[in-house]
Amino acid sequence: MKREKLKLSTILSYALATGSGYQIMGSLVGAYLMIFLTDTFGVPAGAVGVITVVASIWDAINDPMMGTIADRTKSRWGKYRPYFLFIPAILTVVVVLLFASPNIGTHGKIIWTAVFYILYGMLRTAIEIPSGALINAVTDEPSERSKMINAYTMVMGICTTIATSFGLALVSLFGGDNTAKGYMIVVGLAGVIMTITCWMCFATTKETCVQHNEQKPLLEEIKNLFHVKGLLSVIAVWLAAYTAYNIMMSSSVYYIMYCLCRPDLISVYMLDVSLVGLLGIVIIVPLFMRLFHKTQKAFAISQVAVIICDILIVIFHGNMAVLFICSGVASMFATASMPFSAMMMTEMTDLVLIDSGRVVNGTMAALKGFSNKAGIAISSAIVSFTLAATGYIANAIGQEPQAVITGITVARFVVPVICGIVIILALVKYPITDEIRQKVRAVYEKQHTENK
Repeated sequence: MKREKLKLSTILSYALATGSGYQIMGSLVGAYLMIFLTDTFGVPAGAVGVITVVASIWDAINDPMMGTIADRTKSRWGKYRPYFLFIPAILTVVVVLLFASPNIGTHGKIIWTAVFYILYGMLRTAIEIPSGALINAVTDEPSERSKMINAYTMVMGICTTIATSFGLALVSLFGGDNTAKGYMIVVGLAGVIMTITCWMCFATTKETCVQHNEQKPLLEEIKNLFHVKGLLSVIAVWLAAYTAYNIMMSSSVYYIMYCLCRPDLISVYMLDVSLVGLLGIVIIVPLFMRLFHKTQKAFAISQVAVIICDILIVIFHGNMAVLFICSGVASMFATASMPFSAMMMTEMTDLVLIDSGRVVNGTMAALKGFSNKAGIAISSAIVSFTLAATGYIANAIGQEPQAVITGITVARFVVPVICGIVIILALVKYPITDEIRQKVRAVYEKQHTENK
């Protein structure tokens, strides 16, 4: 019995919606928001840390809620597609205001940042969760899901490279001496791209693999999910992977500017990290999956490479050749964690299906999304609290205390090593086996037969 193959237009539109403007915006926030807040807007580093922790706590509450809301959504457009229509434009306005720099005093700036950063996280959730859930709703064929994941991570890698490598140049181009204006224009343009591509995705996707569950209370739905074998280990993997990736991006600018005293190398270094990181999606993921066949094994081996490279950078601190080569290689394997994490999400969603018969696309995507934003919050908190605790002086290139330099170095390279070790240990408990994959395939084949 032949089933309709996933159209190329669906794969491309999904990749553009989740990987282009949306990712450029997220990369700019991840790489440059903290240094914008501390060095341009004038928010104390300690306050930035508190804001990210508070936002993380709120995300712990609203992410699972958004997942179950998405799973329960009923509309003529489907469960997940409607969120692509209305949220992007609102998110664009919020992130533009997040980079505004009103002269409202220190306390006013802290409140301004807190309000718009929390709104930013909530609105990203309202897109991120449905977009993650949409993969399983569009197709139940593992090879087609892999194509969707590979396509969007490819676009994501390219756009991350553009945002992190040329972000400051674009800010300078559009804003001149007015840094805040430059950021607002750049993220605004990213928002326009995001809105258009999300509408394209809405128009070209169909939710053909959606089942409607018996309605259960929200808290009971979430509680039952945590009884799934191996789920906590998977969440630990996601949390460590996103923390390592985001701290790599958010602390790199500080490291080049204040530890090496070479602000002229920021764009070159970010290009190295982002461009070589793209190879992780293009080469490492398909190569490792072909060599090792299992997601968890490929993921674990990639983390060994990250650990080795970061240790070498610490040992040969100040050696530019080692820094650029090892940073690029480490980024390549760290970036590979993004598609590996997405593959784990789809497999865990299938595990819940065969264990309980329930479809929890949105809720599982919510747990992955929460891990992502919690990783962002943890990495931001580590950097900001480190700066506050060590006596960081904004814009004091070449005059920072040794404690600041040591703290930034530890945050940039030692924390990712610790995260890599956590990932490897947690992957030992990954519950997906070949037997489970065969059971999943049998369930889907049965559904296709019944539908015929």
